[in-house]
Amino acid sequence: MVQKIEHIGIVVADLEAALKKYTGLLGLELTEVEEVEVDGALNRVAFMPLKEVNIELVHTSATHGPASDFLREKGEGIHHLAFEVDDLEKTFNELRQRGAKFLWDKIIPGSRNTRVAFFEPQEFNGIYIELLEKMPEQR
Repeated sequence: MVQKIEHIGIVVADLEAALKKYTGLLGLELTEVEEVEVDGALNRVAFMPLKEVNIELVHTSATHGPASDFLREKGEGIHHLAFEVDDLEKTFNELRQRGAKFLWDKIIPGSRNTRVAFFEPQEFNGIYIELLEKMPEQR
């Protein structure tokens, strides 16, 4: 079902300051920055690949939504783990039939031409788990 960890999402208060640390101190290479609307909230996401796994920094100026709620309640930190799957529709429907609870109970567009679904955090010990399917041209 799950193929690999595609990225680790980290919520940050200041994207530019965080990028300086990840690129300057750790030597990671910034490959892309994108704006993504999630549940009516605009997020800026920055990706830095590290072999098979991407580090994703997430910044939002929204006052509601998963990233802003996390930042307000917990501060900066690891927000989610994203697992890549081959067939998100099939996986999503199978898991829903088994009683899994999803944040929006639907698949939504993600960054970098992907489709995603987030589990409710209580499904995995308070951690957001994202299932991600890359569209054919992204594979």
